[in-house]
Amino acid sequence: MPLPPLVRPVSVTPYLACSPVIACTHPAIRTRAHELIRGTSTEYEQIENLYNFVRDGISHSVDSGQSRLIWKTPQVITAGHSLCFAKSHLFVALCRSIGIPAGLCYQRLKNEDSSYVLHGLVAVWIEDQERWIRLDPRGNKPGIEARFNPAGDEQIAYPVMDDPGEWLDPHIYAEPWSSVIHLYEISPDVDTFIRASSQIQPPSRHAHRPSSSLPVPV
Repeated sequence: MPLPPLVRPVSVTPYLACSPVIACTHPAIRTRAHELIRGTSTEYEQIENLYNFVRDGISHSVDSGQSRLIWKTPQVITAGHSLCFAKSHLFVALCRSIGIPAGLCYQRLKNEDSSYVLHGLVAVWIEDQERWIRLDPRGNKPGIEARFNPAGDEQIAYPVMDDPGEWLDPHIYAEPWSSVIHLYEISPDVDTFIRASSQIQPPSRHAHRPSSSLPVPV
């Protein structure tokens, strides 16, 4: 099933800005971005190199058995792991550091134990196609195969949403949701953050499901 279309922002300008979270002027971010795009000649190659680095070079904390919560963007590179949100922040920062507009997207998913969890991913502006495309830097594993596919359909980590409590927000955010950052600030470890993320809801009227225009609360 095709993913719901993204709501196209009026301007790409906010998606090039740096901030304390999207630290695209930090020397470690700028240096790594320029290392990763060295030798590339097209926008597609640059995006793919940055994306593959974050998806494959930074492990997902749960997949790698990490309990320490790493979320400040420059620290993610040093630690080599983080949750999907901080991986998304890093990917956005890398893109913006070389002048590629990028923003944040959010998705709510149901776990195998019937609990819900919030998931973070990214949208990048493809100048040659004049469109936004979702990319999911979560990290692949058996059953998850996300990739940069500019010539075809978006290929994110969790494309199927069968449960009525699941949703994919079609908006692109220039900055992380404040509730996500607050949860990072108060959570002592990865497990606590993940469990509490189920309570985070999107800004009003922003959630989307193929069969419903409103999210179903926990």
